Amino acid sequence: MTTIASAPQPRPVVPFWFLRAARAVPAGILAQYLLAGLALFQDGLFWAWHGGLGLAIFLPIAAMALAAWLARPARALRWWTGLLVVLYVLQVVLIVSGQSFGSGLLQALHPFNGGLMLVASLVLVAKVERNRARTAR
Repeated sequence: MTTIASAPQPRPVVPFWFLRAARAVPAGILAQYLLAGLALFQDGLFWAWHGGLGLAIFLPIAAMALAAWLARPARALRWWTGLLVVLYVLQVVLIVSGQSFGSGLLQALHPFNGGLMLVASLVLVAKVERNRARTAR
């Protein structure tokens, strides 16, 4: 007797707001680079905007991290959201400690870490979008 293997069940789609938060992070990081450039080459006033947006980026990151630990559909994204949280905390530590100690090296690592955050957030968006595309079929 042969048995027919059932088709694998698609993973559940993450909540709509998770997708919006995932898309907001890379957009916010790119805006951070723009604001830093404007502060360097246009007007130092943009540093305040850069700092404010940096704090605001924490909201979608924290929302995704909470969802990854509490919402069943987002559990598969725990590793990437956890990495994003660690990189965000490191981002703040680098700039604050760099300014406190007057360390140019720590401050120079701040934009490099921002690049790592951008890559991690884009991978996260790609994973969410791929999951949505699979379940839409």
